[in-house]
Amino acid sequence: MSAEEFTLRGGVVINPAAGFAAQADVVVAQGVVQDIALPGKCDTAGEIIEVAGKLVAPGLVDIHVHLREPGQTHKETIATGTRAAVVGGFTSVCCMSNTTPPIDTPDRVRELVDRINHTAACKVYPFGAATKGHGQDELTDFTGMLEAGCVAITDDAFPLQSRQLKRQALLQAAEVGCVFIAHPEDKSISADGLINEGELSAKLGVPGMPRRATAEAVAEWVGLHDCGAYLHLAHIATKDEVELVTEALPTWTGRLSMETAPHYLSVTEDAILRFGADAKVNPPLRTVDDNTAMAAAVRNDIITIIATDHAPHALDEKALGLEEAPLGLVGLETSLAATATVLKPRTPADWLWLLDKFTAAPAQLLGLEAGRLVAGEPADIAIIDPQVQWTVRPERFESKGRATPFAGQTLRSQVWGTVVDGRFVFRAGELLV
Repeated sequence: MSAEEFTLRGGVVINPAAGFAAQADVVVAQGVVQDIALPGKCDTAGEIIEVAGKLVAPGLVDIHVHLREPGQTHKETIATGTRAAVVGGFTSVCCMSNTTPPIDTPDRVRELVDRINHTAACKVYPFGAATKGHGQDELTDFTGMLEAGCVAITDDAFPLQSRQLKRQALLQAAEVGCVFIAHPEDKSISADGLINEGELSAKLGVPGMPRRATAEAVAEWVGLHDCGAYLHLAHIATKDEVELVTEALPTWTGRLSMETAPHYLSVTEDAILRFGADAKVNPPLRTVDDNTAMAAAVRNDIITIIATDHAPHALDEKALGLEEAPLGLVGLETSLAATATVLKPRTPADWLWLLDKFTAAPAQLLGLEAGRLVAGEPADIAIIDPQVQWTVRPERFESKGRATPFAGQTLRSQVWGTVVDGRFVFRAGELLV
């Protein structure tokens, strides 16, 4: 479908990449932003869309999404996952490599890119697997996969265990100039842990995952600062991990970052009592103290990126019960609202700061042409109503997954519209792709 011509009039433009937060009109035509100007100071084009009271922001960017295709399309597909993404305001997502087969060769990258080009509702950037077959023995061809279309390399879902292999991975990432995204987990400690180790796991008689399983892995990763690579740590969830990374930041001289997910800001292990397997995730939901530490780290810009770790599973898989069901939650359709509900942005300056973690920061980390709203560049836009309140109804999700600890919760702020390459793909509650 062709791009549209329209003018977004009366909204507050929030553009973190430029530090801009003020009322302005945005003109879109031929797939690009034609002009951003003070109200009434630009030549309008096409349909005039009144967005007074709303925020006009760059399309959101999620660097941690499991689209499950190829091989696991009963859980999610590129089409369903990206439809969920645009409902949540995301115009760019990065897909993890733990598919079947894994994305571990240049040919598989090219095959995935072809699938994306044919079915995605938004922009999708693949990650390549760090090891062949997701094993613990041999690294993949980082250069070949990057040339084929990957934007980073990761061990997510299959965390590297030996210090030697971690070092080799970082050295190779440094050599080819790519970001390495690590899933910090010591499997010899986490073992068969399913939820946070503590009083609740003991009460339920369910194997618990000790906090030190992730903390010790983080400590080992951040000790490899001499490798020269850029290291990004995924789904940080505990106070211990944040403290370890904070202490290590000076030794990495700008080459170390971390993300957390919205559920680690406000949801504790007690959600297991209400939602069962629908609150089972890796790393597990932890404690109130950890929630507090995560929110503080975000507020203090120690954690610079919010990512969903959207990990859908089929309904019958999650219905197997707490011990048998797979690990993973969905998040694309609730991410921004869940975060805003916790962090409570009120002013344009507040939103400028918060949206940076959803737009400019993740895009800049990976060098993506995304996360900014600039005249002459592709019109990827999220239009957000910051005041609306809505109740999460998983049965209405576009994703095939339904597992969320936010089910039934009233959240603040909602995406009103999403524009990809100058075309509305979601508008006023209606999906248009």
